[in-house]
Amino acid sequence: MSDTPLSDLMAEHSDTSSPDSYARFLEMFRDSIVGVVGIGTVTHDAQGLPVTAPGFAVGRTTHGDGRHRILTFADPDVAAQRPNSQCNAGVPGRVLLQMAVEDPECEGILVNSATRQISLVIGKESAQFTTDGVAVAPKKKPWWRPR
Repeated sequence: MSDTPLSDLMAEHSDTSSPDSYARFLEMFRDSIVGVVGIGTVTHDAQGLPVTAPGFAVGRTTHGDGRHRILTFADPDVAAQRPNSQCNAGVPGRVLLQMAVEDPECEGILVNSATRQISLVIGKESAQFTTDGVAVAPKKKPWWRPR
């Protein structure tokens, strides 16, 4: 098995643009620990495991279209090793999806690959479907039809 399974699915979707590859990506994102830019204090519990202190937050980006999205990194163990990486914490994908759904100012999640110059967007609607347990991309209306 690869050390970068989420990045591998991102590359597959980038190459194929298939709804099936995107659905598998969403499922794996939901069930993985995903890298983030952690902002705030981290302490340790009685077992020595890191835990976030009050006020801890995850970084956002407006990359591309100016919309606020949670900034994440696939395969954080590998992503954190890249030069100039901002990835400094890991959060369950399920938690990030819920954060995107519940924050009225957030438009979704931007996921950066750990292995290639690829980013995928998980929109708010896809995040909602995925948190409900159904990892499918929402159907998009053709561009020529009114919304």
